[in-house]
Amino acid sequence: MAAPPLPGQDAQEVVARVEQKLIEGYRPAGRPGNGPGAIAAAAQQAIDDGFVQSIQAFVSRLAIAKSRHGLEPDWTLYRAPRYQQPIARLRMVPAPAPDPRVIEPSGPIRRHLFIPDEHNDPRHPHRLQVQTWIARYGSDRRHDVVIKAGDSATFDSVSRHDKDDTLKGRLKPPIKDDLSNHLASLQAFERGRARDWKPIKKKAQGNHERRLYDFENANPASAQTHTLAYEEHLIQFGWSERPFGEVFYVDGIGYTHAPMNGMGKAMGGKTATHRAGAMLTAPLVYGHTHKFQIFNDAKIGLTDRITVIEGGCCLPYGEIEHYALHNPTGWSHGVVDLTVQGGQITDVAFVSLLTLRRLYSDDGADVAA
Repeated sequence: MAAPPLPGQDAQEVVARVEQKLIEGYRPAGRPGNGPGAIAAAAQQAIDDGFVQSIQAFVSRLAIAKSRHGLEPDWTLYRAPRYQQPIARLRMVPAPAPDPRVIEPSGPIRRHLFIPDEHNDPRHPHRLQVQTWIARYGSDRRHDVVIKAGDSATFDSVSRHDKDDTLKGRLKPPIKDDLSNHLASLQAFERGRARDWKPIKKKAQGNHERRLYDFENANPASAQTHTLAYEEHLIQFGWSERPFGEVFYVDGIGYTHAPMNGMGKAMGGKTATHRAGAMLTAPLVYGHTHKFQIFNDAKIGLTDRITVIEGGCCLPYGEIEHYALHNPTGWSHGVVDLTVQGGQITDVAFVSLLTLRRLYSDDGADVAA
């Protein structure tokens, strides 16, 4: 009896269904094993799909596909089910971004304006204008705190370097002139300050201001004659001053005129920041050396570094005091603009007095710029 006709498309489909089951792991015809073979599994799937009505009908179609169309499943598609040892591969996985809540400092962001040694002197009245430039800069940038490093005035009137009975000693200004000049410097700052800018004002006492106190100590009859006037000037304009040598803290940042060593002497020299950093447990900003340096001392512990900054000086740009005229100085003239957060210094900008003069002076330099 001749085999019933089977369209070529149906013949291809019946073969493809068997091959799919071979790929899925069902055994080929004639191979012993448990469970249904590939033909039986494909036939059952064909019945579920409505392709055929019975298993026998599917087997018949498979036979007709071979006899009439020469189509037969590729029995080599079958792979015996067995455990395959996976091949180890090195795969690069993108690293996740660090959590900002972990790496960023906590607390509010604060702006500090650090004014290093100014050395105002009644014999150099032109230095007073620097105070006005700085106040105008602060008024524009709206710093939260202004900190002076000390040595705001020279107070050469009570200097012990030149004895009063020497020629140079007789050229020293009177104490009254030094005090008047100190008052004028505070007034010059107020002239440049915008009325709606009201920062906290802190000050470290420098070794030059300390001269007043040492003078009164050596001359008891003059006790509080000069220091009281000096302190009243500060209070009048809202400045609070800490004693010479003390490190005081603002938003977790230490400020002083100069860090002291174990002998009670001010640190100086090229390695001062490194020596200070080795002893510090918090960032420190100071003046005294008239040089600008930044040193990050690496630490192991709760913080990975301690930042130490020497702030330079605020004499007019390029001016050198007489005692250092022929020395290699490396002095830097300007202010230090700091951003602090969580007890860390996150941003530092040194703004030279040359720039401040160009932007904020009344002598035409701002117009020329």
